[in-house]
Amino acid sequence: MKPLPAPELIPTTDTLIYGETLYLQVGGAKDRWLTGGRSDGNKRVYTRDGEGGDLESSYRWTLMKTRDTVGSGPLRYGDIVYLKVGGDKPRWLTGGRSEGQREVSTLDGEGGDMESSYQWTVMQSRTAVGSGEVKRGRAVYLKVGGAKDRWLTGGRSDDNIQVLTLDGEGGKTEETYQWTSSPVNYSRVFAVFAEDSPDTKTLEPGMNTRVFTRVEACSPDRSIRLDLRTGVITVPPGTYDISGYSSVVYLTGQEADGMVTNKSPTANGGYCRLRLAGGDSETIPNDDPRVLVVGSICTANAIPSMVSTWFSTTVEARLILEHQSGDSAERIVQRHKSTTAQGVSSTWHYFARPSVTRV
Repeated sequence: MKPLPAPELIPTTDTLIYGETLYLQVGGAKDRWLTGGRSDGNKRVYTRDGEGGDLESSYRWTLMKTRDTVGSGPLRYGDIVYLKVGGDKPRWLTGGRSEGQREVSTLDGEGGDMESSYQWTVMQSRTAVGSGEVKRGRAVYLKVGGAKDRWLTGGRSDDNIQVLTLDGEGGKTEETYQWTSSPVNYSRVFAVFAEDSPDTKTLEPGMNTRVFTRVEACSPDRSIRLDLRTGVITVPPGTYDISGYSSVVYLTGQEADGMVTNKSPTANGGYCRLRLAGGDSETIPNDDPRVLVVGSICTANAIPSMVSTWFSTTVEARLILEHQSGDSAERIVQRHKSTTAQGVSSTWHYFARPSVTRV
């Protein structure tokens, strides 16, 4: 039976994670990326310009916790990682080899006899390990294990292709020790946004645009963008699967800590809708072609309005999610930040969350 391809692990945050595949670009040299598994024996390592994509897999590196385990979770400064190059052969980056501890190769692990030479410590600079999670796109230093104070450096020699492990050279060629990660091209583009409650916000009569406060997940290319000031979601050309919800609640001001009011036997009805941004909401009827979908009926008793639709566009499009609960004089809110008598505040009240995926 033909083996199934490995699942595509797509990072959803701006932090590097174990198991993801990335490109590593060296500083200083013009458009040079780390490439391995080259030549006979798949052992040569260079920094090259991409070569038109003819050897794409040799530029792809997977972050692993050990040679046998991909691991999971965010990458942090000070972590020791293994870097596996793409291609058919199992090959990992190894350095600090040979006399002078300069040689860098991609080898098969050698049965663990030289294990420390496959271990790379992720550092903020050559003099400081750093702390916290490593953000995608930040330049890092890679210090090889085993060898004495040796860091990965590339873009060397006249043609900028040589890769070595050296001692820093007193900072004379510092940029060549800096490696910036960028994501590979993934088959999916997606984003999830949310509106929690950094404040309490009253729902006005008529349509109210949801202004989202959080990017909860986003594909690495970040081509689906959110304007946190206006709530506008911008999507590039493509076909999208869009779903989500929007809710509101009564807030009279008489509620006990952490409580909202439910109205019975009747409550304000309403719904949300997703439409193209622009124009006056009150003059755009629901059957206008700019309205993509009208959500399910809801009430202000924290019963959400749900949306689910497909949307295709040949140009960049700007979208907004709106909500209305009629023209009642009763106080209805679209955000609720609660504060106890002891002064403890909670913003963890989510009122809307759209999910957008290009298919």
